[in-house]
Amino acid sequence: MIQRLAQKLELPTALSRQRHGASLDRGRDYVRDVKAGGYSRVIVVEMPGVKAEARIRKLGVKLIVIDHHHYTGLSRAHDKKGRLLPSSLEQFLEMFQVTDAQLTRWGFVPRLVRGIGIQDRGYVWALQEEGYSRVEIKAVMAFHDELIVHLRNPRTDAKKDRLARAAWQRKKTWHEFLVITTRADLQLRPRLSRLVVEEIGRPTPLIVVEYGRGLIYVQESPYALHLFERFGGFTFGLDRNWGYRNEGKQKVTLMQVQQAIEETRYKRRGRV
Repeated sequence: MIQRLAQKLELPTALSRQRHGASLDRGRDYVRDVKAGGYSRVIVVEMPGVKAEARIRKLGVKLIVIDHHHYTGLSRAHDKKGRLLPSSLEQFLEMFQVTDAQLTRWGFVPRLVRGIGIQDRGYVWALQEEGYSRVEIKAVMAFHDELIVHLRNPRTDAKKDRLARAAWQRKKTWHEFLVITTRADLQLRPRLSRLVVEEIGRPTPLIVVEYGRGLIYVQESPYALHLFERFGGFTFGLDRNWGYRNEGKQKVTLMQVQQAIEETRYKRRGRV
C-alpha cells in the first residue's frame, strides 16, 4: 500500500526483493543507490540495517525510519516517549498528510486504505475496535489480499490452504493457548490467523510452530515482550505477538517457549 501511495506522490522508490526479515544491510547496495540519486532525504520502511543507515547518514542525507517492530538488539516499536507506534502505513499517511480526498482522487477507497494500516497494527481485532463492521472488515481483508496477489503462487495457494486446514484440525490446547504445529516448508501462519477469525471470531492466544521454515510464533499474548527479552526475535501487532527464526546458533523450541511462559505466569501469580 505504501508503494502504491509513493507512486501517486511521485516519490522515487527502491523496492527490495528480499523475503521476510528484509534488511538494508543485505541485498543490493542501497547506499550506493542513494548516493547516485543525489537524494537529500531517504525514508526506509521496515528494513532495519544499522550499518547501512549509518553510511547513509554519513552522506549528509536525512534518514527517516518508518517501522513499528522490535528486532533482536533493536527496538523500533515505540516513540521517544515510550508510546507504541502506529503501523507503518499509518505513519506514512500522517507524514505526507494524505487526505481522504486525495485517496479518492487517486482511485482508492479511503476507509479500505486506512483499514490496511489498522489491521497491520492489530489485525482484525483492531478493525473491530475502530468500529469497522463485519462487511467492512471482509472488504479490508479482500483488499489486503489484492495488494499482495503478485507475491502469491497460484500453484501453491491451494496446497497452503489444505495444509493450514489440516494443521488447524490437529491443534491442541495448552492453558489458554491453541498450539498448532506443521512440518510444511510453506508459510501457514497468516492462514491460521484467518482461521481464528472464521472459526472463533475473537482474539485467541496462539502458538504456531512452522518446523519446515524454522519459525515459531506466539500470538495475542501478554507474554510477547517477555519472550522477546528472553530469546530475541521480533514483535508485531501492538507488542502482543512474537516470532523467532531458528537460523542462527541459538535454537528456540516449543518446550522452551512454554517454559518461559510458565515462569512468567508463576511470577505474575506471585505478585497478586
